[in-house]
Amino acid sequence: MDSTQKHSARSLNGPRRKGAESSTFLKRSLTLQGELQKKAYPNASTLAAMCGCSRSTAMRTIDRLRYEFGVPLEYDESNRGYFLTNPDFSFASLPPGRDELVALVLLSELAGMIDDPSLHEAVSSLWTRITNGRSDVDHDLEHIRQRFSSETTSVAKLADIDLVRLLTLCHRGQPVVVRYRSPWRHEEDKEYGGLFERLHFSDGMLYALFKDGGGRELVLNVSFIKEVREVTEIPRVAHESMCEGPSKPYWLEGFGVWSGSKPETIEISIAPPASRYYAAQMWHAEQEDSWIGDHLVRRFPGIASPELIRRVLSLGRFVVSVKPELILELMRDDVAHLGTLCGPGLAGAPE
Repeated sequence: MDSTQKHSARSLNGPRRKGAESSTFLKRSLTLQGELQKKAYPNASTLAAMCGCSRSTAMRTIDRLRYEFGVPLEYDESNRGYFLTNPDFSFASLPPGRDELVALVLLSELAGMIDDPSLHEAVSSLWTRITNGRSDVDHDLEHIRQRFSSETTSVAKLADIDLVRLLTLCHRGQPVVVRYRSPWRHEEDKEYGGLFERLHFSDGMLYALFKDGGGRELVLNVSFIKEVREVTEIPRVAHESMCEGPSKPYWLEGFGVWSGSKPETIEISIAPPASRYYAAQMWHAEQEDSWIGDHLVRRFPGIASPELIRRVLSLGRFVVSVKPELILELMRDDVAHLGTLCGPGLAGAPE
């Protein structure tokens, strides 16, 4: 399965981006390159340990380098690791991969929303430079753009909530007081004093990791922020517990989740014909699909979040089984509530 994580278009032996996360494709590729050049026979397990990612992500990185970028890798059974069949292979000669080209197409679509000829010229120039040497790609950006369009509602939403200002506050470490009201937890506005640490956009929602004056890390849905006031120092503002977790927060992609809860393996079995439909969808960067006959079994790390419950309920009659049990309990609660609206004929509705 092709990795969906974004990565730099620089050559693999180019300079590392300052502050790059250990989970980026570029960092994993650079790490693998170093181990290969040392003839250390790296494998998916050792790469995962060195980069702080899952073994499946590491394996996708290796497969992508082999089959998309053409790196001459082979597995040595005796050494239980990979080696370069061509020791003179130059990583600097690697062309851009599919992820880079997809990013360029999306960039051109977004640039088309802005009336700025200099921006259009810069994007076109970038397209030509990146695609140079790819005989399978048409270099005419306008030609490509005429055959592609995208729904930009979610992107426009990021502009409405002033994403750049929030990122600036994160970068500066600016103390702020946030006026916030969650429809799930609060009946009136609450105030939190602290620092924005990081932002994450997932499934059309923007989330912020916020450290309060007591050092606790909270999860804020940016859509529920009513006001952000800059202050000279972090105030001690009384507040209730929101989403407290362990000292190291867990980053969970998919279903709009950024939580302190430790993820566990979610398993969902889907019956046909829905199984074939959902097999073509990416729910999570770490999902693993298998088949039992014509039933799709999808596994991925996650927690029993409201987003996940809604996703599973949307499968309707095609859900065969769900694990862990907590997800089923939450689904039963929702179905029982819906039963009060739909009548006693609905399975699970109270009599």
